[in-house]
Amino acid sequence: MPVQSAPMNTQINTMNDTATQSVEVSGWDAEGQFFVEIAELDFNDSGGKTVSLCHSVHSGSLVFIRLLHGDGKEAHEKGHPTAHEAQAAEPPDFTGKSRIRLIPCQPRAARRGSDRSGATRI
Repeated sequence: MPVQSAPMNTQINTMNDTATQSVEVSGWDAEGQFFVEIAELDFNDSGGKTVSLCHSVHSGSLVFIRLLHGDGKEAHEKGHPTAHEAQAAEPPDFTGKSRIRLIPCQPRAARRGSDRSGATRI
């Protein structure tokens, strides 16, 4: 089975088996304002993902994570955004950033016609 190499801007920390990837985070902050922020996504072998944001978000908020590919001038190349739920936001640190745990959102099952009470079909 071929081994895939990590993207150029992914950093691996062998001390605690975590990796860091540059990402674009977007969503609605605690004040209800839409934001877009470039941040570092930390992830570990057990599937845990965290990100430190300048914007304050509520636990349970929906945020979108888009991987940034390339370095320097090529960093504008982006992957497709994926939806995540923000969980357990920590108070801001001395830099003003809050560490937030991310949980991937699962797609909801499509509702069938029989599930809609009182709905009429056209």
